[in-house]
Amino acid sequence: MKDVLSSSGRRLLMGIIVVFGFVQVGLAHAEDLPTREWSGGAAIGFLGNTPDGTAFALNMHGDRFLSRNFSIGPLMQLGVTGDMSQVGLSGQGKYWVNIPDTSDKLKLVLQGGLGFAHADLRGSDTSWLIPLGVGLDYKIDERTALTSTFLLNFTDLEPRPGTHTTVMPGLTVGVRF
Repeated sequence: MKDVLSSSGRRLLMGIIVVFGFVQVGLAHAEDLPTREWSGGAAIGFLGNTPDGTAFALNMHGDRFLSRNFSIGPLMQLGVTGDMSQVGLSGQGKYWVNIPDTSDKLKLVLQGGLGFAHADLRGSDTSWLIPLGVGLDYKIDERTALTSTFLLNFTDLEPRPGTHTTVMPGLTVGVRF
């Protein structure tokens, strides 16, 4: 039975690799591919409703543009209070919408992802994480943009009894390179 599962697993993995290979080849020939395929950035702000109240937030992200209006990449969210530290890691998909009459400088960014969150507060807990958000991205020049993001983080953290949280809103401002 173990060999059958291994064989099925290998077939599934090869199928996924082939599909992603065709997608990448197709996207490489797309006319609207951006000049820079990779981007990254950082932002600071606040994360509310954590197991220890409102926390200082530091977010870091990377984006690989698959087309002019769609990117995927990692998001790391750090939240810190006097007694608690919290980290969230997720893979995000982002849809970038041009705002008319802004000379292609201002974009609305819709995003969603899936990952996990871990919090330490006189005990610890790890849970799933679903960050959904909206933001604005203002291009200063070809390599730099200012960002503002509002995220709703859905999770099920309870690092100690009586500290259960399910929705953590976050607001950050930052820069993207």
